[in-house]
Amino acid sequence: MEGEVLSNRYEIRERIGEGGMAVVYRAKDRLLHRWVAVKVLREQYASDEDLVERFRREAQSAASLSHPNVVNIYDVGEVRNTHYIVMEYVRGINLKELIRREGRLTPERSVDVAVQVAAALGHAHRNNLVHRDIKPHNILITHEGTVKVTDFGIARAMSTAALTQTGQVIGSVHYFSPEQARGGVTSEQSDIYSLGIVLYEMLTGTVPFTGETPIAVALQQLQDPVPSPREIDPAIPKSLDNVILKALAKDPKDRFRSAEEFIRALQETKLAAPLATARTNGDLGDPQDDWEATRMMPAAELEEAEATRVHGLEEGRKVSKGKRSRPSPKKRRMRGFMLIFIIAFLGGLFWAISYLPELIFPAEVSVPNVTGLTVAEARLALEKQRLKLAVDREIESDLPAGRVIRQDPAANRRVKEGRTVWVVVSRGPKLVQVPAVVGLSLEEAKERITEAGLIVGVETPVYEPTVLEGYVVSQSPQSGTYLEEGLAVDLMVSRGDLGSPVVVVPDLRGQLLEDAKIRVRRLGLTIGNVWGQSDPSLSPWEVIAQSPAPGVQVPQDTPIDFIYNSWGTGQSAEEPPADFGDVSSGERTAGEDAVDGSAEAEHVAKDRPVDTGKDRLREASVQVTVPPGPDQEVVVIVIDALGAREVYRGVHPGESSITSHVRGYGDNARIQVYVDNFKISETGFPE
Repeated sequence: MEGEVLSNRYEIRERIGEGGMAVVYRAKDRLLHRWVAVKVLREQYASDEDLVERFRREAQSAASLSHPNVVNIYDVGEVRNTHYIVMEYVRGINLKELIRREGRLTPERSVDVAVQVAAALGHAHRNNLVHRDIKPHNILITHEGTVKVTDFGIARAMSTAALTQTGQVIGSVHYFSPEQARGGVTSEQSDIYSLGIVLYEMLTGTVPFTGETPIAVALQQLQDPVPSPREIDPAIPKSLDNVILKALAKDPKDRFRSAEEFIRALQETKLAAPLATARTNGDLGDPQDDWEATRMMPAAELEEAEATRVHGLEEGRKVSKGKRSRPSPKKRRMRGFMLIFIIAFLGGLFWAISYLPELIFPAEVSVPNVTGLTVAEARLALEKQRLKLAVDREIESDLPAGRVIRQDPAANRRVKEGRTVWVVVSRGPKLVQVPAVVGLSLEEAKERITEAGLIVGVETPVYEPTVLEGYVVSQSPQSGTYLEEGLAVDLMVSRGDLGSPVVVVPDLRGQLLEDAKIRVRRLGLTIGNVWGQSDPSLSPWEVIAQSPAPGVQVPQDTPIDFIYNSWGTGQSAEEPPADFGDVSSGERTAGEDAVDGSAEAEHVAKDRPVDTGKDRLREASVQVTVPPGPDQEVVVIVIDALGAREVYRGVHPGESSITSHVRGYGDNARIQVYVDNFKISETGFPE
């Protein structure tokens, strides 16, 4: 299939694995530009409608799982009678290959892998899904050491078909539970049994039951007792050996009741394992083993030992009658060994008295609040309190990706040291694809944008003779890009063919009023209304605002309105009230202004009512706290009666704070703040 494209989206690149029912390929997702794994059902099963239906239904059920130790399922489909499942592409190797390469794994590493697999199974069981085919081939390990369980949901279909076809259960029969071998009902305990065999194989390098045929192995699963892992490797801790044997009980009722109980038992072996290892390494043996060996000594050996004892006593009496001799070198060495043993025993006793109570009865600590932190920060905060962190699942959230959304136990709760705190981590906000709206009518464009989960931002009218009036000329961002759900798409909408030259309004703010007028006339525009606004912080006659806004296309002879600083100009009688809630206004015609051209020709009409609507000046101080992380760009935009304009742009380090003083005109003026192109707030001006 290499080179084929499924559903015009998944480009098959190379085969990376295969099993009894399916072949796995590495593929490129052309839509999301990422690598995925595509599992394709073999052709000989495509005609089995019952199997295909189970394949599809169970894959869809597995897609509902979201856990860091479960391979995510993205899609399921069928093209030209080819049934496939698209899943997360994991860079690493499966556990079977790891065991082939390295042989037996250490107890510590084996327990770590088993705990992660059990966490995945526990999540599936809570969602009423039983795996039914846990084996090293279905356990993937990334280069970072994270364990990923795959083939969730496919196992039900496989177990139904495989038992009826010769040779199809060979790969799994070594890991079947007894109830699976007899074709009975499977449950959570079936997965626990299979995981117990996987743990057995990690520690010993072999499975507990082998045979020449699958039937022979299945019969052993049903009838034969499980050999102790310590019979193969005595270095395996006794506590871990007991956990494995409980997981491999023939009766499901005798196994662990849940994956969580299995995890707790495995974690408890980490405390017991060093003691068991020390005993093994020191060749002290198991006291129970020594007791049994003494009881089973043959009678002939007992008689010989008794005769030796009597002979020794007689020889001792002879020596005592003669000259007392010095201890032999052998006895001196024995006394030295005894002295060392006594010192070591007393040291161990002192350690046990000092530290064992703390291990058996750990102290209580307060759970810190880790919500909002990154996983690394949360782990560090918990480790300071001698607690552990485990990720339960990842979900979409408004928080940045990788930050903790919830925790269990909650903050400030008192728990025992060593307790695991489960956290839910954010995948980041939901991203949606920007639709293509160029060439559509404004109403249709708004509908498309809204359906995509976005909003319409600034609508800028432009004169475009090649585009019908009311149709979209351009959009920002471009179509095909991804935005956080709820963000805005700005549009430029055609006004049609003006029939006369078009002028782009320049930015006249900050210039002296007279200079601004001269520039306006040179561009073929006219002077509109002029209002005075007193502001001692600005230069006299300085232009404060203009309408239309800078950058807007307008026809020639369009009037430009100004608000200028009347402070210090001798126009004190026309200044607005001290609360500057209202702005006095005056006006003159373009013809009068063209004839006179002087500042004195302007006047403020005292009998004109004050306008409290679009010309009302508003001011605000915008405070922005940059989120934690690297340097980020902060942009502040004001949308008011004069249009939309950028009033601040700057790059600042994470967790820094900035303050920007902004002005706006009109009762409906509002302020938008963006950080790295994500809108973090939109507010109105204070009254």
